[in-house]
Amino acid sequence: MYATLSSFNAGELSPKMLGRSDVSQYSKGCQTLKNFLVTPYGSAERRPGTRFVAVANSPDIRLVRFVYSSTVSYILEFGNLYIRAFRNDSPVITIKSPYESYELSNLKFIQSADVMTLVHPNHPVMELKRTAVNTFILSEKDFDYPPVLDPNLDDDHTITPSALSGEISLSASKDTFTDENVGAYFQLIHTRRENEISKDFSADGTSDSLEVFGYWTFTTHGTWTGTVTIQRSFDSGATWKDYRTYSSAKDSNTSTSGEEDQENALYRIRMSDYEAASSGTLRLCRCHFVNPDFSTTGVVKITAVADSKNAAAAVIKKIGSTEPTNEWNEGAWSRRRGYPRTVAYFEERMMFGGSAHKPQTVWGSKTNAWNNFLLGDKDDDALEFTLASDTVNTICWMCQHNALVIGTMDSEWALSASDDSAITPSNFRVRRESVFGSEGIPAQMAGDTILFVQRGARKVREYVYQWEKNGYSSPDMTILADHISASGIRETALQQLPDTILWTVLNSGALAALTYERDQEVVGWHRHETAGKVISCTTIPNGSEDKLYLAVQRNGHTLIEVMQPRAFNSISSAFFVDSGVSLTSSDAPLLAVSGLDHLNGLQVQVLADGAVQRPKTVANGRISLDSPAYHVTAGLSYESLLSPMPVELELQNGQSILRSKIIGELRLRLYSSIGGEARSGSGSWQRIISRDVSSDSLDSPVIPKNDVITLNTSGGYEKATTIELRQTDPLPFNVTSITALLAPGE
Repeated sequence: MYATLSSFNAGELSPKMLGRSDVSQYSKGCQTLKNFLVTPYGSAERRPGTRFVAVANSPDIRLVRFVYSSTVSYILEFGNLYIRAFRNDSPVITIKSPYESYELSNLKFIQSADVMTLVHPNHPVMELKRTAVNTFILSEKDFDYPPVLDPNLDDDHTITPSALSGEISLSASKDTFTDENVGAYFQLIHTRRENEISKDFSADGTSDSLEVFGYWTFTTHGTWTGTVTIQRSFDSGATWKDYRTYSSAKDSNTSTSGEEDQENALYRIRMSDYEAASSGTLRLCRCHFVNPDFSTTGVVKITAVADSKNAAAAVIKKIGSTEPTNEWNEGAWSRRRGYPRTVAYFEERMMFGGSAHKPQTVWGSKTNAWNNFLLGDKDDDALEFTLASDTVNTICWMCQHNALVIGTMDSEWALSASDDSAITPSNFRVRRESVFGSEGIPAQMAGDTILFVQRGARKVREYVYQWEKNGYSSPDMTILADHISASGIRETALQQLPDTILWTVLNSGALAALTYERDQEVVGWHRHETAGKVISCTTIPNGSEDKLYLAVQRNGHTLIEVMQPRAFNSISSAFFVDSGVSLTSSDAPLLAVSGLDHLNGLQVQVLADGAVQRPKTVANGRISLDSPAYHVTAGLSYESLLSPMPVELELQNGQSILRSKIIGELRLRLYSSIGGEARSGSGSWQRIISRDVSSDSLDSPVIPKNDVITLNTSGGYEKATTIELRQTDPLPFNVTSITALLAPGE
């Protein structure tokens, strides 16, 4: 009887699935899928090798992508107190950073154009800016109006500023400051003495000036002819510029409004070309300009603390008065209160979430003003909310979807407007959608689905909308492969092209990858191992195939490497070694090739002009070839192993499970492949030779072929019939289907 396995895209399945041939994924799954990629088409492709990029500047690093556009992108090496940027696999700049190696795993970030915003619970919010080609600067993010804590409610607890601007001192009536307030913001509110201009014009002239900030209104009344102009000054009245102009010929008045968002703005009203009216109840132009906010909000940043009642500060936003005020707020973030753990964009707002002091709180900026967190009641004002949870629900990540999805330690939440409009301070709702909880690993957006790591770092779940429940659910993506992440997930990265693959770095130092094409019902895990320990990964766009970068600890070094493209034009461009290099040599009979210093003392595989040479040991960054070659690829070997789930048949007297049977023949359909080995059961490995006598020269490398290979196997009768295919040479090997001839025993 023949049994055909025509798809492997269920990936590697848990040992607990052995014997579950009644499950649909069984026939498409594997006992072992190591260093093979699951494809949506059903085939399994040997993963390409990795090319050596650089030796890291410190042992423990984290790789982060910086993507300015589809054609301009960088890899950032975050190490101990530094950031090194790479472009086109070459280092371009190294700058200082505040992050130590042990802190890198808790670093989160978002990017807009050439500015990346970084958050860490131990450090102020930072911005990494690309200021020119291959030039970056890292600095603390400046806030015009920062998030603040609840207002002071003690009428007798006041703070007195020494001046309105510049470097000032603050004096508190009660204990207020600690050394951990250095670098923190404080918000001081004073009542305004004046907030309007009223002027009756019966001739050309100019009104008094008014300092204006925020929302304002302007109206005129009367019967008049002339031109009224609102003017502004930003240099204390030294110069004035026309801002808005309104005219009337005894026939109109105006009622308008606006908003001033710049500090130190002076406004005044000017009348020109005035003509008196001969009729009308009010024969003049009565102007009324109002800035209705009766308070001014000043912002200072603490620079030093003398004692609990006295501090020095720099004024960020002008203070309204030097009088004592009991209307003040301490900044939400500081060394004293902690800093936000996560950050996201949502509906043109910058959203921060979860500090040590307020682990369940989310702060949202003013719309299109990411430095302004001043709360208010207008639709575009900043907003703040705290998750109404029955437990202390620390926020771990946030991700922009059709709602702002918030992952906490024990629940998943969605922030959206109460209707179909945008969120506002008075129009939003937060709803708990599931209760699985999250690890502090950023979620990844795969198509229209969010993939996140569940608390405990063992499971990956998808956050997906379900029409039948009119809400979201979070099914387990590791349910059939629970063994794959047994050591725990450390980090994730999403590769979108040519297939959607979620790469996960495991605590064991291996990689586990999930090929995810939900529309095609493809959810398949595959394991990837190398001679070293992977500690970080990230991806960047690169034409038709995203690049996967890895940080790997090998041979006493931490190396930065990039996985090579899956497609190749010829065997000379194929790349199936790890941490490898491509070299161009001469015609010397015994050739010494340099460039392998990172692999000193290690044995490497060599592919010279498409021919596999004997393994070589690197000494002083050099290897000696067996024969002259021009195209040389050298690096660490790795084994690719594919073993489908045990083959079972439906017999006349029941299924073949736990019955003796033998595989007498294997037919392997391969594409773009060379060599490899196969066996069934406990039989010996047989070399797969894909050589065509009509097209392959015997003294040249075999050309990768699409072929069907038939092997007569040597295994005996077994109750669990196993099939294994492997490739250890630095050559491609891709499997489309396996057909086995089975004969049942007694």
